[in-house]
Amino acid sequence: MKPYAILLLALLALSGCAAEGQDAEQEAPEATAEVTWLELSDALKQQRHQPKPIFIDLYTDWCRWCKVMDQKTFSDPEVTAYLEENFYPVKFNAEKAPPININGKTFQLVSTGRKSLHSLAYALMQGEISYPSYVILDDKQQTISRFKGFRDAQDFKVELETALQ
Repeated sequence: MKPYAILLLALLALSGCAAEGQDAEQEAPEATAEVTWLELSDALKQQRHQPKPIFIDLYTDWCRWCKVMDQKTFSDPEVTAYLEENFYPVKFNAEKAPPININGKTFQLVSTGRKSLHSLAYALMQGEISYPSYVILDDKQQTISRFKGFRDAQDFKVELETALQ
């Protein structure tokens, strides 16, 4: 009798899991837009063939406001569409990114004691490091705009539009 009881309990548990999975699918929130982020090296290659500005999101893993930007601003369909249409969007981890060569100069991670900082992030922000920060480079990799901090979707899109004027 015990084997049948165990089998019955197992079947009940499985049917309960299946029902929970169906409920979760029905209650899932609407999908949000997602920016297709590029590696900086890929953006630079693409820029050579089809010139348009490169947008760089300088972030770190520990930055709370960087995560809020991902959840609230970069997931906004209008921001996503505008970024992808007008820029090569790049996410650049300022404490972990690999070495990169831009205009004949190599940038790499530099130890700052207990953490590291990428020399490109330092150069792009002219030493004024804070996260999140954003930099827009023209087709000659010259900075045309830089700004910092959290922005809601509407303000962020205005900032991007202003940079292209």
